Amino acid sequence: MKKGPIGLFDVYADESVIYSNRREGGRLPKNQEVLQRIRDFLSLPAQPKKGEAARKGQAKAAPGGQCGCG
Repeated sequence: MKKGPIGLFDVYADESVIYSNRREGGRLPKNQEVLQRIRDFLSLPAQPKKGEAARKGQAKAAPGGQCGCG
């Protein structure tokens, strides 16, 4: 949870907002609703963190450091 203005309620999972009462008309979620959103979030394929995709691309380079581009 991140501290925000009074009256706002946001639930984060891995730095992603999974519930925000600003989007839901100001209402607070029921416990089961938050748990379901966490389950839904966890079932999504993992998103690469910033810079991770670039590192993976380097790992797939041709042997010997050749790019094969020319």
